[in-house]
Amino acid sequence: MYIPIILFYISMIGIAGMIVLKRREMTSGRACFLVKMAARWDDFFSHSEKSIREKVRQCNRQTLIVIAQLIAYHVLLRVRRVYVEIKHRALCNPHGKKVIDAVRGRGQISSHGSSFYLRRIADK
Repeated sequence: MYIPIILFYISMIGIAGMIVLKRREMTSGRACFLVKMAARWDDFFSHSEKSIREKVRQCNRQTLIVIAQLIAYHVLLRVRRVYVEIKHRALCNPHGKKVIDAVRGRGQISSHGSSFYLRRIADK
């Protein structure tokens, strides 16, 4: 409950501090150390952005396809691990084994099944 109020006052103090620093810069004509540091960081960020853009341009269609296949492989590998774990847990439980067998069609079929097809399978 008090966090938004505290954040508001911190923001208010920050804004007031920026106004005071800007006023001092305007009256003295010298840039304060924060402005100088920001200018250096601007150069750094603009240089890093240009290098990232060049690297992205170098990625052609084949590279993107390889990356997509790699991501799909890892996603499917993890999904398969989850499936195998769930199946293992179900097979450890007798009721789960019956459910899996029923889904696969390996359940016991009585000779008086409800359809002609099931009776024919039970005869074999």
